Amino acid sequence: MAEAPFQYQLHLSFRRPPPAKQVSRSLNVDEKLREILARDLTFKGEKTRYATHHLHAFPAKFPPQLPRVFIEALTNPGECVLDPMAGSGTTLVEALLHNRNAIGVDLDPLAIQVAKAKTTPLSIPRCAESGVDVVHRATALLKSRRGRSLSDVYPPDAVKFFQYWFDGHVISELHALVQAIRAVENPDIRCFLEVVFSSIIITKSGGLSRARDLAHSRPHRDLNKQIKQSALDAFSSRLHAAIDALAAMADVQARSTVLLADARNLPLENNSVDMIVTSPPYAANAIDYMRAHKFSLMWLGYEPTKLTQLRSTYIGAEARFPDAAFASPTANGIIQELNALDKNRASVVAFYYRDLETILKEMLRVLREGRAAVLVVGSSIIRGIDIKVPTVLAELADHAGFRVAGVAKREILRDARMMPVSHKTTKNGIEARMHEEGIVGAVKPPHGKSRRADT
Repeated sequence: MAEAPFQYQLHLSFRRPPPAKQVSRSLNVDEKLREILARDLTFKGEKTRYATHHLHAFPAKFPPQLPRVFIEALTNPGECVLDPMAGSGTTLVEALLHNRNAIGVDLDPLAIQVAKAKTTPLSIPRCAESGVDVVHRATALLKSRRGRSLSDVYPPDAVKFFQYWFDGHVISELHALVQAIRAVENPDIRCFLEVVFSSIIITKSGGLSRARDLAHSRPHRDLNKQIKQSALDAFSSRLHAAIDALAAMADVQARSTVLLADARNLPLENNSVDMIVTSPPYAANAIDYMRAHKFSLMWLGYEPTKLTQLRSTYIGAEARFPDAAFASPTANGIIQELNALDKNRASVVAFYYRDLETILKEMLRVLREGRAAVLVVGSSIIRGIDIKVPTVLAELADHAGFRVAGVAKREILRDARMMPVSHKTTKNGIEARMHEEGIVGAVKPPHGKSRRADT
C-alpha cells in the first residue's frame, strides 16, 4: 500500500458563536420552556455535521439543534448541563460550544469513548502525529508479520466472530491497527484513535465488515459484499476528517466530564446540575446498541460474554417485571391491555416504565430547584398497542415531583436521527411509530412551592 504523506489542513464550515460573557441572566424557566415546546422542533434542513458531531456513527441521535435551543434559553454561560443517558454526546458537545460545562453518563462503553473523544481537549498536532505513527507501525507489523497472532490476543469466540463478519485481509489489517493503537501512551489520544478505528467499522454501509448495515444496529451478513478498501487507507482517511472535527473544538473553554455509570443511580450530588437534556432509549431493546457496537468493542478488547452480560443491564432491556402498578393511569391501562394479549410483553413494558420512574427520581434529585429537564422520547407499538411513552413519562414525572410544562411532538427525520426503517413500513412493531417522538419538558419546583405550572 502506497502511503501518502500526512498533510494537515483545516476545513472548517462551522462558525461558533463568540465566547459568552460570564453574566447570569434572570431565567423565567417555566415560561420559556412552554414557549419552546410550542415551536416546530423538527429542524428540517439544518446542518448536523459540524464540530465533532459526525466523529462516529451512532443510531438514533437527535439533531444537535434540539438540545441547543433548550440549553441557550434555559441556562447561563458557565452553568452545568447533564445528559444522564448521553449516548454519543450530542448534548455535551452543544453545551461546550455554548460555554456551558457538561456531564455525560452512560452504560455503553463505546458511547463513553465516543463522547470522551468528542469533548476532551486534545493537542491537534500530537493527535495527527500519533495517528500517522499508528499507520506506520501497523504497516510495519503487516510486512514483518512479527505482531502477536489473533488467537494470542483474543478469546476463541471473538476470533470466530471476526472470521464470520470480516474478510481475511481486513482481519489482518484491523488487528495490526489495534496493536499499533495500544502502543500509544497518552490515554486521551489513544481513546481518540480508538474512536477513529471504530468509525471505519460501524458505518451506515457496514464499513469494513460483511454486514449490510451497522449504524442502525440491525446487522445482516452479506456474503456478496465486496470489501476492496484497505483498513489502513480507511483509517488514514477518517483520521484526517476526525482531526478537522477536533479543530472546531480547539478554543472551547467549558469542560465536560463523561462517566461510565447508570442513570438509575447517578454518581452526582443532590442539587448539583443546572439543566438536564436527554433521550431515553426505546423499550425492549428496540434499537439494540450492543448488537452493533460489539463489532468494534471486541476488537478493542472487550470479551463477548461480558458484553452480553452488560447488554442485559441496559435501560429498556428485555427484563421481566410482573405485577407492576404505576402512578400513571396511562401506564396501568396499557399494562392491563397487554396482559390480556401477551403477559411476557406486558412484563417487558412494565420493566421499562419502572426504569423511567427510577430515572426521573434520580434526575429530580440532582437537578437544582427551579431548573428544567427535557426528555426526548419515542413510543412504539407492541402487540398492536401504542405504549404511549411520552404520555406515561409526563405522568410519572408529575408524580415524582416535577412540574410538567408540556409535551410536544416532533417529526423524526430518519436520515438525521438514523432510524432503521422508512416511513413506508407496514410493520406492526416499533418501526410503525419511529416517524414521531415526544418532548417532555419539566421543572423542579422550589422547595415548598406548588408543582403546578403557572397559567
